[in-house]
Amino acid sequence: MLKRISRHLKWRLEKFYRPNKWHLILDISLITVIATLIAIVIGLYLYNPKIDLRKINLPNWIAPANPQIDFNNPPLVASIKVQGDSIYSDSAVKIEINLKNNGDDNIKNLSLDLISNNSDFTIARIEELSDRDNSVAYPLKISGTRIIINDLPAGSNVSKILKIYFETDVMTANLVKWQANVEYYFYKQLFKNTISLTDIKIAAKIQAGAAVYYNSPQGDQLGSGPLPPIVDLPTNFWVFFKAEPTGDFNNFVMSAKIPENVSFTDNSSLLAGNLTYNKDTRQIIWKIDNLSAGGDDYRAGFELELVPDAKQIGATALLASDIRFQAEDVFSGLKDNGKLEPLDTGLEEDLINKGNGKVINQ
Repeated sequence: MLKRISRHLKWRLEKFYRPNKWHLILDISLITVIATLIAIVIGLYLYNPKIDLRKINLPNWIAPANPQIDFNNPPLVASIKVQGDSIYSDSAVKIEINLKNNGDDNIKNLSLDLISNNSDFTIARIEELSDRDNSVAYPLKISGTRIIINDLPAGSNVSKILKIYFETDVMTANLVKWQANVEYYFYKQLFKNTISLTDIKIAAKIQAGAAVYYNSPQGDQLGSGPLPPIVDLPTNFWVFFKAEPTGDFNNFVMSAKIPENVSFTDNSSLLAGNLTYNKDTRQIIWKIDNLSAGGDDYRAGFELELVPDAKQIGATALLASDIRFQAEDVFSGLKDNGKLEPLDTGLEEDLINKGNGKVINQ
């Protein structure tokens, strides 16, 4: 190798340098300029190691591809705060997403994909609640379960508030475990990380019902007196309450009010709880201290006596109204409540006597 270099130098000396010394001067000058430039660049870099060589138009062998990327300290600082840990099944949970770009260049194609970790729940939809100025400055796109910001400038802070709705086909499902998968590009380098999110408790529900009968579904006669009801003559009916919980509940209460021409006869049939009647408020109240998920024996029946008046001729007579229920879900701490339709002598659930309850004149 040395002999080859030596022969090349002798050949160049004989052909260029001896006939014309300007060739030698020119070569030495070029070599000196190149060496000086390299020394200056290296000196500047050593003086300030944070200089971005990518922004200087230097050959690739001088400027490394990504000298500023520190994989132990990624440019994006992201956090997601879940506002509350319990919701109703038809409600949404609010989350606040905070993003900060600590890098020296823009973050591109930022994506946060919200994923449910248990098969019982899926994310039904996402809605943005951020203020208008924030939305315009840093617009986001929602695509399915993905939240996308195309461009996040260096040094910027962004806060977004969103509503997340869940859905499930499993009635007894009550806990959402989920996470956010984060992806973005910084200097064309793909970054990925995962943010674990606070578990969400989904409140259980109570399927409550109320029905009135003259004859039971099995055909047995429960009521007494004329049917259709006759003005000024008493006719007795039986009302049944039921509760079917999808979870465990405390302090279940179900109530109904009866009109002036209806009386509570004190006859009742209980499979669970206590039944009382308040004469002052004309309110019937059924209470159960505890309900267990899947229980099917939460039922109460009671007898009402109707004495219709002449104003009710040709119409069904009201038996009970303002039928309400409520209880506290043990798991989520939220209350379930509802209101049912009034009961009258139309006997909608009585297969034998349905539609045969309009009051007639004697």
